[in-house]
Amino acid sequence: MVRGNLRRQYSEVHLASSSPEETVLMLYDGAIRFLKEAIRELAEENIAAKVHLLDKVEKIVEYLQSCLDRENGGEIAENLQRLYDYMLVRLTEANFYNDAAKLEEIGKLLGTVREGWAGICDAAKKDQETDSSQPEKDSAATKNITVSV
Repeated sequence: MVRGNLRRQYSEVHLASSSPEETVLMLYDGAIRFLKEAIRELAEENIAAKVHLLDKVEKIVEYLQSCLDRENGGEIAENLQRLYDYMLVRLTEANFYNDAAKLEEIGKLLGTVREGWAGICDAAKKDQETDSSQPEKDSAATKNITVSV
């Protein structure tokens, strides 16, 4: 019990000190971890635990979907919207029919999107490091980057 509380406190501090990009990355990591755990529980025929874990995955995907900036996100936001819709349908089917193959498919999709997002985070960090190492020449030339999922 104490270990669980310490882990939760660490996660809360880590989340509070993370950039929005890192927070999205953590959401993908959590969804993938819960999905893997659900697959293990399904293999062990622990249906109640599988349902609980898939509920967490569903809530994360729904949250990621709710954060999409459909006005400014263009084609990327539209494609992610469709992908999240697809994942949610497959999650429901996999949960109802206890279908590990569908869960693995969702895991691959989440992994692919996570890799792309990690690349975005790495690029943003490099840009930030480059900007902070160079003296500011003109305040009008500073970059403002807004990341919307």
